[in-house]
Amino acid sequence: MKKLTLLFYSTVSICIVFTGCAASLKNLYEYKNEIKKYYEGGQYDRDLKKIINDAIDEFKNVAVTKNAVVIFDVDDTVISNYDFIKSMDFGNVSSMWHSYLNKAEAPVIPEVKRLYDFLLSRRIKIVFLTGRLNRFYESTFKNLINSGYTNFDTLITRTKDQAGIPAQNYKSVERLVLSDLGYNIIGCVGDQDSDLEGDNTGIKVKLPDYLYLVE
Repeated sequence: MKKLTLLFYSTVSICIVFTGCAASLKNLYEYKNEIKKYYEGGQYDRDLKKIINDAIDEFKNVAVTKNAVVIFDVDDTVISNYDFIKSMDFGNVSSMWHSYLNKAEAPVIPEVKRLYDFLLSRRIKIVFLTGRLNRFYESTFKNLINSGYTNFDTLITRTKDQAGIPAQNYKSVERLVLSDLGYNIIGCVGDQDSDLEGDNTGIKVKLPDYLYLVE
């Protein structure tokens, strides 16, 4: 529907102005500024701290078996891509993203590292399960180590055959494989719903992410 506004300039001339009715939408520039304010103004840190505190409280009450494991996603779960994505004006150019991954310089997310350290203190195993392709395995491994994630059982990346599989399906299959290998999955941590959907998830720890959506 259009809103019709009539502006009378004189008794003989009429100017007709049409304006849209999408009052609930904002200019993209405004949305980008809101994202910046959320991440840089302290709200992201406050939200994340509460989520991690709640997660630690839950894991405190879990009986730890010999092969108990928590599965972590990588991007914007244990390491942050915010600065790079912001430098791209919140857009995406594949060649630049791939170059960025190869640099292995994404910074640690301290609150998530705190959860990681707590789990290790309880002798819970750690597995990293990422949607990154195998060709980024070495750089991802290096980035994790350089960010302080030095103690984990394995890092799982996508094969070429898995490249087109939806994230939820891919991660569900990999969790099933881990279960078949004898792991007892007691929790999953991720910034996307697709990190946590499906079977064999245990406690689900959903982290905030307003930068992109992976389905």
